[in-house]
Order: sequence, then structure tokens, then C-alpha cells
Amino acid sequence: MRKIKLFLAVLGITMSVASCQEDFLDVSPENVISEENLDLEQLVVSAYSSLDYRFNTGEFRDNWPFDHAPSNWCFSDIRSGDAYKGGGGVGDNPGGGMHALEIHQVFPSSGNVYSLWRAIYFSIFRVNSAITAVNNSADFANKDLRIGELKVLRAHFYFELMKNFGSFAYIDENTPIEEVTGVENSFDKDFLWGKIEKDLTDAILVLPETQSELGRVNKLVAYAYLAKAQLFQNKWSEVIINANKVIAGPYKLVSDIEKLYSSPGYGNDENVFAIQYSVNDGSEFGNLDFGNLLNSPDSPGDDLFHPYLNGDDFDKPTQNIVNTFKVDANGLPLLDSYNNSDLDPRDISTPVDPRLDHSIGRPGITWKKWQLLPQQNNWSRDVASYGYYARKKNQIDPYSDLRSSGGFPWAKGALDWPLIKISDVMLWKAEASIESGDMTTGMNIINQIRSRAKASPYVYDFYNNAINAANYSIGLYPSSGVTQQYARKALRMERRLELHNEGHHFYDLVRWEVAGEWINGYMLSESAKRNYYSGASFTSGRDEYLPIPQIEIDASGGVYKQRLGY
Repeated sequence: MRKIKLFLAVLGITMSVASCQEDFLDVSPENVISEENLDLEQLVVSAYSSLDYRFNTGEFRDNWPFDHAPSNWCFSDIRSGDAYKGGGGVGDNPGGGMHALEIHQVFPSSGNVYSLWRAIYFSIFRVNSAITAVNNSADFANKDLRIGELKVLRAHFYFELMKNFGSFAYIDENTPIEEVTGVENSFDKDFLWGKIEKDLTDAILVLPETQSELGRVNKLVAYAYLAKAQLFQNKWSEVIINANKVIAGPYKLVSDIEKLYSSPGYGNDENVFAIQYSVNDGSEFGNLDFGNLLNSPDSPGDDLFHPYLNGDDFDKPTQNIVNTFKVDANGLPLLDSYNNSDLDPRDISTPVDPRLDHSIGRPGITWKKWQLLPQQNNWSRDVASYGYYARKKNQIDPYSDLRSSGGFPWAKGALDWPLIKISDVMLWKAEASIESGDMTTGMNIINQIRSRAKASPYVYDFYNNAINAANYSIGLYPSSGVTQQYARKALRMERRLELHNEGHHFYDLVRWEVAGEWINGYMLSESAKRNYYSGASFTSGRDEYLPIPQIEIDASGGVYKQRLGY
């Protein structure tokens, strides 16, 4: 599907219906959406468009979700050891509290947290409004199909609330408008998971396996979300059943990782579901991934030799994530000792997994296909605080004709953001197999992921493209004869190597029930290099989830209750 556009303001339907009930308003409004001129297809597309978390209220900051990106970089990456906050130091805090997220000292007054809560409920309102309008239409040809799509979208947004907040108010199209403000946020998880799964199973009954328009939800997307919901509940046999349905579909691991991370459209075969972005679509700048606007490398003085002219250098890969790419003599990860020593930013002799230089920028290494210079030291904005590494993954090819411009908004263009990739689904099945005692299946799937990385073209030396940029080595695990403990470590490491800085790791740590131990160990280790971690701690039983925004508790008149510990 062409870029999903924003056709409808979130309050359009409610406000226009309410205005018709006020007899004292005798001026006929113009350009009002009503039942007579409502385009149901556009209303459904409007629900899709809320995936990018842009409120489009007309307020400047509401159109720039860089403090609450749907990629979850500030709610997963910087809370999990995949990334430092980055930017211009610890005081550079878009939204007012991003550094607090990084050191797990978040307060209910956090602007970042409120923006996320607001964006998700804004999206749910759009979905519920669309379901109501479609249900009320007697002659809409695509009625069942579109309701199926909308229910998957609603499951996605409630899934995001579940991952980030743990408890929330559940509202659907059947909730009377006069009762919305009285809905508590105290539902138990079984109830909430049941609602998410019900939307997905309803959708599966009516959706086709493929859709002609790129970006629309299909039956396999619904199965993927169902498998993921079951993964979070440790329902291993169900995960395998539903993941198998997706894996048997048309999705595949693409052959060139560099293009997967750089070239718009190349990842279509691998992306089970992605947020669609575009350029040259008639909107200002294009409908771009503004949630990741801040995350391209810095360029002092708008250096013309820089691939993007500028950038704010947020979401900086950590030394810890870089260290995970070190390998042993067999090309296998150092599962227990990878962080015993640090890989120097300019070390090209230590053997590393080739995915390192596809996904993380290092000084002296070729930046994608940029021909003017390899990555420079001054592409990092605050080296003392955040080091030299830059997020290279999911930044557009500087030469792409689907890039927005040569300047602002820098590294933006029609490069979609993957919400679910087939590699992720495969690793769900691998994890479920291992947890069910089938180590052979689990290890074989992990090896499929590693084989793709092994066969993909490697990053080449900037000055001699006939040789590799570093000492790359990647091997395969034994497929049998390993213990469950070893297989589990291999699986968890592979998820990080393959999916780091894509908004997954924090939620993995929480569902594995190791978040407190792992993150406290990470921050203690990092404090020797990054003094802002000194004294920081993760409080188990509290920090697994964000606080309910205080502004929402106040507005509810006490209906909402704060999570314990905040």
C-alpha cells in the first residue's frame, strides 16, 4: 500500500456528531466529516497511519514523536544496554526525561512516558472509531475484511501498552462513551491477554493470507502477533503452532543484510509487518520516520563530506552491545565472557561477527556505500559521554533516490520500520522449541539465522573494496548434543545479535524474568566508563514497567491507580 496517510483528526467524528446536537449553533460548518460524507476506506487508513505515533493536532511537538518513537528506542534500547541515550550529554533530554529512562529513575511526571501513553490511546481511539463506523455501515463491501485489519491494529496497540505499562484501561468499540472515564486500569494480565488474543483470533477468521496492497494486515500478520502474545505468556506449544504458519508463508531471510538495513523496499520479503514510510507523497517532507529523526550521526558544521549533513546522534550503541559481536576461534559468540574486555572502536584485527559493521558504525569503517569518507571521529557528538559508535542499522542509503532530501530531515526517507521480521518469528519458534526440550530444532533455526549472516556480503575496506573492513568470522553451533542451558544462552545471544537496537531487548529481559539482575550488572560494569551510571539501579518489581502518567491519574479523578513503587 502506498504510504498510509493521515486523513482524519482523532476527534473529528466525535466532535462533529456532538456539534450537530447543539441547537444554538446555527452557522453551517464547512468541511465537517459526517455520516453523509465519511469515506470508510480513508477512516481505516487513518487508523493505520497512527502506527507512526504522530498526533497531527497542529501542535508542533505533536507531529514529532522523537521522544516516544514507535520503534521503542527510548523505552527499550536505552533501558536495556543496547544503547546510550546519546545526543549532547545527559542534560539533552527530548521530552524532558529521557536520561531518567536510561538510568531507571523514571517519575510519573515524565513527559516521555505521558507522550507514549497518549500516542497509544490516540491510536486506539482511531481504531475503535473506525470499527464503529464500519460496523454501522450496511453496504460497505469490505466490511469484514477491514474490521479484521482493525482488530489486528488494536491488538498491536494494546500489546504496546502491555509491554510498557503492564496495567491499563481497556476500552473497545462497545464501551459506552459515558463510561470511558470510569474504566479502571486494574485489569489483571489474563484478562488483557485474553482481549488481545480474541482480537487476533477474530481477525484470523476473516483475513486473507495475502493482500494486494503493501502494508495491509493479512492473516499471517495476525498469526505472528498471536504467536508473540503467546511467547510473552510462555505458551510454548501454541507459539510453535502459530509461528509455523507464518514461517510457511511467503516471507524469507533476504540475502544482503546491508540492503536490508539501508534500501527502501528491499526488506519487503523479510518484514512480516512494518510501519510504512514515504517521500514525495504530497505531505510536508513526506510521511517519514520522525520517531527516529534524532538518531543519525552528528555532522559538525554541516560537513558536505558527511552522508547526511547533520544528525543529533541519539540511540548510541553501547560498548556492551559491540562486545557481544566478538567471537571465538570457531566464529561463535563468547556467551559468558564477551564483556570481560572491550573491543576498541578502531580494532579491526579481533575476530567479530560480520553483522557488527552492518548495524553499528565504527570510526574508519565504510558507512554503507558512502564514497567520500569512512566514518570519522567527529560524527559522534559527545564522545566523553557516549563514545564513538553510531547507529547504522535502519538508516537509509545516503544515495537512495527515496531519501527525503540532502539536508533536513537528514537520514529520513521511504525506509520502513520493521515491527515483526521473519527472523524474529523464527527465533520465537527456536525459543519455544528449546523451552519445550527440543534443542535440535532450536539450534537448527539459530543456525539458519547465522548462515544468512555468514553468506551475506561483508562490509568492505573503504580504501580497498577487494578486502573486508575487519576480521569477520561466523560459525555454526552444533545442532545436537547441547544442554538446554547452553541452547538457551545461544538463543538469547542470537536475539541480541540479530535484533539489537530494534526495540526488543528490554522486553525480552522482562519476560525472561532477568531484567533486574542483568540491567544492574550492566550498569555497574558501565559505570567505570560512563560515570552517569554510578549509583544507578534497577528496582525489581517496579522498573519492569513504566509508571502510569500522573497527569492521567489526576484527570481520572482517582479512577486510575499508580503502579506499586512509583
